[in-house]
Amino acid sequence: MQNKLVSVIMPIYNVEKYLEKCIETVVNQTYKKLEIILVDDGSPDNCPEICDKWAVKDERIKVVHKKNAGLGMARNTGIENATGDYICFFDSDDFVSENTIEKAYSCIEEHSADIVCFGFNSVDSNGKLICSHIPTPPKNIFEGEEVQNDFLPNLIYSLPGDNWNLNMSSCMAMFSVDLIRKNNWKFVSEREVLSEDIYSLIELYKYVNKVVILNEALYSYRENDKSLSRAYRKDRFERVKRCYEQTASLCRKLKLGRENENRIALVFLSNTIAAMKQISMSDMSLREKQKELNLQIKISIIEELKELLKSPEDANKNYTEFKKLQQQWNETRL
Repeated sequence: MQNKLVSVIMPIYNVEKYLEKCIETVVNQTYKKLEIILVDDGSPDNCPEICDKWAVKDERIKVVHKKNAGLGMARNTGIENATGDYICFFDSDDFVSENTIEKAYSCIEEHSADIVCFGFNSVDSNGKLICSHIPTPPKNIFEGEEVQNDFLPNLIYSLPGDNWNLNMSSCMAMFSVDLIRKNNWKFVSEREVLSEDIYSLIELYKYVNKVVILNEALYSYRENDKSLSRAYRKDRFERVKRCYEQTASLCRKLKLGRENENRIALVFLSNTIAAMKQISMSDMSLREKQKELNLQIKISIIEELKELLKSPEDANKNYTEFKKLQQQWNETRL
């Protein structure tokens, strides 16, 4: 039964190459009772015109044109304009299976859940499948204290062999609007916190009572070498360090426990390694690469996280994972 309205929020900026595909897969969902909110975040290309064209073609589509303020703020604009009972956040350079919303809706309704999470496919820039990430957790329903103690750590960072195959992204889930409204929840800006999805969702999960996992890959994430998360910037190390400090501080403030803080540490150690690899693969001169890699900031991150992960309270498998990541870090050094 398609009784309730589902709001689909799509922030849009400089994605004219992929936008038509994304909108088509949402418009053609098997679940028809949709409110599709296209938030044009001051896009400099032809995206604004594409959005307006689709609004004429489908009355379920609302277009909001706004001054550029970034992904997080565009999603917040979508939340402010949403009138549905549930919300999905889809990035406009990705696409979804035709039954994504129907399956998520049926699941969230059946279990009276706050959030339903599902797996995803990694695809290349042409949409060709690279690999599928199908969640295979030990159980599919988490309630009460299980959400923060068992589910959340594995959503933040799943250890090797655990096979959770979830991504801490707002795109791979359906959310209860009541959950969002009652807690006055919004996204932080990626201009303030580098990994805005992780920070924002950690804050939201403090209030989640029930989450359900669908064992299917319903979302297709497009691997884009020019995306914000992959592009190397001169201030990358500083932003990674600041993001770790902000997120760890939030975790302590919300009293989410040591295990969640440890998993956050592993995420940002991994981000540090990724930044180093970006330097190694960049077109900078060898001297410039050495200068970047020898920044004290990277050393302070490695040592700070090493001390955290070696603490007596930490599980041995977390430290094993740290050593694996540290080995990857060593391999990036010139």
